[in-house]
Amino acid sequence: MGFWTISVSLCLLFVMNASGACRFGWSRYGHECFKVFTNPLSWGDAEVTCLNNGGNLASVHSKQQYDFLKSLISSSQSYWIGGYDAVAEGKWFWSDGSQMNYRLWNPGEPNNLESSEHCIQMNFGGK
Repeated sequence: MGFWTISVSLCLLFVMNASGACRFGWSRYGHECFKVFTNPLSWGDAEVTCLNNGGNLASVHSKQQYDFLKSLISSSQSYWIGGYDAVAEGKWFWSDGSQMNYRLWNPGEPNNLESSEHCIQMNFGGK
């Protein structure tokens, strides 16, 4: 789950079109649009892909949002989301600049195992 692990990504787009709808291929949750990109990438490259599409890697702020994101993903993959601690060891941030206020991860997660897991992955079975 470190920077160089290859995984697919889950992007968040805050801006919808003028009609309030998401772009084709994106899924709406509240006032946000989400899209799964299935090309395997490092966390940094996944964030760049999201930026190039007008968004960021997804951030999670509620159990309902987490459940929605989980409904978008496959049970056989892990997905990059926007959490990282590269700025300060053990201090987690979202790449979109929002506050890291979601706490319903599996016990002890994110744990930055052996100081080598600097980014957050989401999977279908866990938290």
